[in-house]
Amino acid sequence: MIDAIDHVLIDASLKLSDIAVIAVGTGPGSFTGLRIGLAAVKGLAFGANIPVVSVSSLDALAFQAGLYPHQICPLVKAQGDEAYTALYHAEQGEAIRKTDYQVIALDQLERFITQKTLIINVGMKNLSGFITEKLEHFIEIAPPANCLASGYFIALLGYDKFLNNEFEDIDKLEPFYLKDFKAKRSGGI
Repeated sequence: MIDAIDHVLIDASLKLSDIAVIAVGTGPGSFTGLRIGLAAVKGLAFGANIPVVSVSSLDALAFQAGLYPHQICPLVKAQGDEAYTALYHAEQGEAIRKTDYQVIALDQLERFITQKTLIINVGMKNLSGFITEKLEHFIEIAPPANCLASGYFIALLGYDKFLNNEFEDIDKLEPFYLKDFKAKRSGGI
C-alpha cells in the first residue's frame, strides 16, 4: 500500500510534505482491510504531521449516487446474510443520510425498503435471492462499476470536513466496524 502511495506522489510530482490532509474511509467494511488502511494512514499522518479526516464508506457510496432522484441504499457485505447499510435521499445533488448506520439481515429488506430505491450492492453475491416480488417493483440495482467506494468520493467528502476543521484525533481513530468481529474457522482443520 505504501508503495502505491509513493508511486502516486511521484506521478503527481509531489512530496508527502505537500499534502495538506489525508481523507480515509473508515468503514463499515472488511475488518482486515479497514485495519490495514488505517494503519497506513496513521503511519503517514504521524510521520509527516498531516491531519486526518474520516469518511464513512456508506456515505461515500451514497454520495456517488447523489443525483439519483429517489432513495439510495448502499448494502455492504457484513457476515453471513447481513449487510451494513443506511438510507439516503438526494438533496441538491448531495446524498443526505436519513437513518442511522445499521446492520440488517437481508431477509428484512422488504421491511427496510418501502419506496423507490437505488441499491448499491457491495459484495452481496446472493442479493438476488432476497429480492421479493414486492421489492422487485420499486428497486433498481446500480451497475457493478458504481458499487465500489471510490477514493475520489472519499476525498470530496473529506475535503468538506477539512474546510470545516473536522479533524480526527489520530490516537483515537479506529475503524467503524458497526458490528463485533467473529472469527470463522477455516475448512482445513
